[in-house]
Amino acid sequence: MLSLINNAAMNGTNLQVTIKGVYLIEKTGGPIPLVLLEDDMKRIMPIYIGLSEAISINAAINHEIPPRPMTHDLFISLLERTSSKIDDILIDELNNGVYYARMSVSMDGRQFELDARPSDCIAIALLCGAPIHVRESVLSEAIIDKDDIEGILSLDSFLS
Repeated sequence: MLSLINNAAMNGTNLQVTIKGVYLIEKTGGPIPLVLLEDDMKRIMPIYIGLSEAISINAAINHEIPPRPMTHDLFISLLERTSSKIDDILIDELNNGVYYARMSVSMDGRQFELDARPSDCIAIALLCGAPIHVRESVLSEAIIDKDDIEGILSLDSFLS
């Protein structure tokens, strides 16, 4: 059985993270959305994302159901209709400021991985309750100091 967690011994330690929230940070040219992930040791890792992904992740965090299915909702419906499930998500690489992630999927007694953007993985994991993991080496490279997030605005406060 293929498992992202079992690959930890070969590829380094994978840590489970939680989503701290979706925020906006002011940059030249306007606000940029980001999602903050946090591990058990309270280390924070930012991932800059697109606005539509930010809205989807924020809606999943707040358990909001859109009037019409968004792309991530459609993906979840497809999983349910095909008796498939997301086993877990792994953000496993950071290369030149770009994060890479994999989604472990079970379907018909088989397990396989899909390459996907971390923002999509996070939104889908939140919608289906799958755990989110980050490779320790990626987290160590990407962590920020709590002072670096002062002055950021939550997406909820921006939208209201």
